Amino acid sequence: MRRITSQIVWSLALLGFIVQPTLVSGQNANPPTVAKQPVPPGKLIEIPSEPKTIDPAKLVPEKLAVPVTVEFTEKSLREIANWIQAEHKIEVLLDQKALSDDVNLVTEQISERLTQSPLYLLLDRLRTLGLEWYMEDGNLHITTINAASQKLSTRPYNVGDLFDIGFKPEALKNTILSTTEGPWSSGNKSLSGIVILGDVLFVRQTDRMHREVAGLLAALRKHARRTLILDAPQNEILRQKLDANVSVNFKDASLSTVVQTLSKQTQIDIRLDLAALKTLGIRDRLPVTLALSDQKLTTVLQAVLTDLNLTWILRDGVLWITSQKRASEFMKTAVYSVIDLCRDDLETAALKSAIEGQTRGPWRPLRSETGDNGAGGEMHFARPGVMVVRQTERGLDEVLQLLENYRTALRASKPRKAEGPDPKEVISRYYRVPSVMAEELIAALPQLVEPETCKSKEQT
Repeated sequence: MRRITSQIVWSLALLGFIVQPTLVSGQNANPPTVAKQPVPPGKLIEIPSEPKTIDPAKLVPEKLAVPVTVEFTEKSLREIANWIQAEHKIEVLLDQKALSDDVNLVTEQISERLTQSPLYLLLDRLRTLGLEWYMEDGNLHITTINAASQKLSTRPYNVGDLFDIGFKPEALKNTILSTTEGPWSSGNKSLSGIVILGDVLFVRQTDRMHREVAGLLAALRKHARRTLILDAPQNEILRQKLDANVSVNFKDASLSTVVQTLSKQTQIDIRLDLAALKTLGIRDRLPVTLALSDQKLTTVLQAVLTDLNLTWILRDGVLWITSQKRASEFMKTAVYSVIDLCRDDLETAALKSAIEGQTRGPWRPLRSETGDNGAGGEMHFARPGVMVVRQTERGLDEVLQLLENYRTALRASKPRKAEGPDPKEVISRYYRVPSVMAEELIAALPQLVEPETCKSKEQT
């Protein structure tokens, strides 16, 4: 009889042998190999902090991305259009019919300013007046938001590189449908929609929505801890200023004076959303009394606005003082890299459930192509490790904070071995077989398994 080591018991069955395993103890028994303790991905994977945003300036025509400094005081839309045409050599076409039907916006008095900021920001800020813009054949069209929503075009986007790195066509389509502003429709070629043919994504949408889709695809290609979609870099400066300390001493000062004072102290653009304030019956002359020393701007704003049922949002490089309702309707989309927190469908479902349960939200289920499913933000995993969220900025901040807290807890926790067999664990067992069979096994095993996985005593 000869004693042989077989680390692959199934090879005996392949040879037609039936043996009863007997574990031999004593000096001839090799101790089992101890598997290494698993290292949590949070300690192996470093999540980048950049890019923080997909810059809209990279998705608009070059002439609209040029930084400008200008100030308009009670100028008509026609005068602003003439300035753009003269200074930037862009043909500007005003939609006279749509603008005239909407309280004649052509003659509306507009006050606006830019300081070394891209020209497109000026156009985007006109949305607060109900205006929208789009480019067609190299010309800049200015019309109403409602009229622009009817101006659709179809554009192709090559997404083969996303499929190459694990994104699935249906998941990519659902991500776009659920985490962009829309609206989306299907079944009618004159309405918006998405079709994927091979590696090409065809999108029929408005000019603004095409920029949003392009921004989302760019963020899926390259994202960080949180990468905002189409969020002006000027907004990041505002976020940093919100943590700056200020001192105030207001005694029956008007709300407009409070805003001007804070704007001057922090050197940022703070404005009142007068239309939103009007719906609440709040005037810009409302008296405010407040004294705080060396406090964060967020603390001061909170003290001023909470009792008025007001809040703030960051939009187009401006900190707007607005209503809670208006703020809840203004949502942004962000891509979060969570590859260190969820690697498969099970961990993805657990993370999604934790976010929905531990943040204020509100959240709603995946939006279908036929319309909305109620109010609230949305969360979708384009693939495991890539999470796309559409929420208010406060909601996005909550999600980011929860993820960072989770990472901190994981780094401090003790790694634990996963339940179930370890595929890398090596177990040694001894079997008694006749010498002839043993000789045949020694000759046959190298033909049945990888050479390095089966060695005789002499080879070791």
